[in-house]
Formats: sequence, C-alpha cells, structure tokens
Amino acid sequence: MSSPAAPSATLNTTSPPPTPLALFQLFFGVALSGIGGGLPAHTRRAVNARRWLTDVEFAESYTLAQLTPGPNAVNLAAMIGARLCGRLGALTSVLGVLLPGLTAMLGVTAVTLGLPGGLPGPVQSALRGAACAALGVMLTAALPVARVGADVRGGGVVMALTFLALGVLRLPLLPVLLVMLSAGLIIHRPRRASGDS
Repeated sequence: MSSPAAPSATLNTTSPPPTPLALFQLFFGVALSGIGGGLPAHTRRAVNARRWLTDVEFAESYTLAQLTPGPNAVNLAAMIGARLCGRLGALTSVLGVLLPGLTAMLGVTAVTLGLPGGLPGPVQSALRGAACAALGVMLTAALPVARVGADVRGGGVVMALTFLALGVLRLPLLPVLLVMLSAGLIIHRPRRASGDS
C-alpha cells in the first residue's frame, strides 16, 4: 500500500480543480478522439495531462468500470466524474462521452439507410483496418493498469489466472470474476497486529 503522501505528490496542485463543465469538455473531446474503442487510453492520457488522478486512482476507476454492467466507456466516465465532482460530475461526464458517438451514429444511420446494400466495400475495408488500430489503442490503456496491478500483492498471479481462465480456457466471465474477486479479498483481508487479542 502506498503512503498517503505518494498520490498527492503526483497530482496537479497549480491548476484549478475540475468542474462539471470541465469534465463534460474533457469527455466530449476524449469521445471525439476515441474512435475504435480506445476511449480508456485517451481518457487516461487526458486525465494524466491535467493530473486530476494518480495512476492508482485511474486504475481503480478503470477496474470498477470493467466490473460494472454496461458500456465500459460510460462506466469509466461516470466513475471518474463522480470521483472528481460528485453526482453532477458523473452526469456531465456521461453526457460528454455519449454525445459525439450518438450524433455520429444518428448521422451514419441516416446515410446508410439510403444506400442499397449498406456501406460500400472500401468503407468496410477501412473499418476492418481501424479495428486493428483500435486494439493497439486499447492495449495502451491496459498496460498502465496492468503495471499498477502487478505492484499489488498477488496481482500478477490474479491477472495471469484471469487471462488463462478467460482468454485460453474461455470460461464464463461472471464465475471467473467472482472467483478472482474472492481471491483478491482473501489476499488483501485486514490482518490483526500481532499484539492484538
């Protein structure tokens, strides 16, 4: 466990704290640049640039967003918004992250409804290429979170077992998460001091 002074040493103390409007603008901009599923990576970069959260705080928010039902990008925006500005921060962050995608999808839907046969072949090919690039962007978000997890006692083992269970053995997600959550709770359960009765 890090000392209480460690996170504050990396947070921005010179700029004003985030406001709900600043969170809306941040997530609106992140959503515009997060094409292809790389929103967590862009969010991490944007939050780090403002130094609003430490890597550990971002990793905690990202983990909760992954474990919570619903779209990860929306969950992450809500977690960070709530952490920084409470309920109003969560609301403005979610609106910011949803608005660009919603607008784009309504536009694409309106255009493709008028095309016989859907999207033209070159557009479909470009989208397949973008999917490969999106994987790289997602990895840039996952690696810093993995570094934080590896620093936690037993974190590397839990990550490896989770990858094995989900990625190799293809076990169902919910039972694996419940087992790994239980393992994490056991590993990090509070311990009594040796002098306590």
